[in-house]
Parts: sequence; structure tokens; C-alpha cells
Amino acid sequence: MFFASVIRDYFIWHYGRAWFQLWGLWRNFMWFGAHFFSLSQLARSWIAPFKRITEQKSQGWNAEDFASYILINLLSRVVGAIARTAIIFAGLCVLCAGALAGIAITVLWALLPLVIIGLLGMSLSLFFINI
Repeated sequence: MFFASVIRDYFIWHYGRAWFQLWGLWRNFMWFGAHFFSLSQLARSWIAPFKRITEQKSQGWNAEDFASYILINLLSRVVGAIARTAIIFAGLCVLCAGALAGIAITVLWALLPLVIIGLLGMSLSLFFINI
């Protein structure tokens, strides 16, 4: 009788409370991935200068200083955009892998009791096979 009670409680937990715990665990992994790569902050500052390296505009008019100002600031923004794009891409890859892993684990979690019952049935059938 105790064994039947344990089996019943296991199935109630497995198909009840464990789904919410599994969902919470997956949400935490996705939250960690998004915050580890700081995707929202990188998207907001996508074309900001790299490490805030900028050239200050000089007073007066000098073509060489103006060209230096434009070139250095533009180059810093391009390098910053390339670096941020690479990090955003890596973060999106991690989030996609986490989403696919979440789907796979959810399907596996739903089928796992059937696999256990099938393996138990296969092992019991070995007792009845004539060798």
C-alpha cells in the first residue's frame, strides 16, 4: 500500500508542481543569459563610441583638426558598433540555445515516466524469456 502511495505522490508531483518549478528554472536561465550579456543596455548604446574614446572639437576653424575630430569619433563608433554587435549576437545565440534546451527538456520531462515504465516492463520481460 505504501508503494502505491509513493507512486501516486510522485506522479502528482511530476505532472503538477514540478512543471512550475521547471518553468521557473528555465526562466532563471533565460534571465541570466539576457543579463549576463546585458542585451538591453547594448541595444540602447549600439552606436556609442567604443570605451567612450572621443576627440573634442577644437575652438576655431582648422580643417586638419576638424577632419581628425570626425575620423576619430566615427572610427570609435564603428569599432563600438562592431564589438557590441558581436556580443549581442553571442547573447542571442545563448538565448536561442536556452530556448531549444527548454523545449527539449519539457518534452523529455513529459515522456520520462513512460520511459521508466517501458524500461521496467522490458526488464520484467527478461524473466520470462527462454534462453
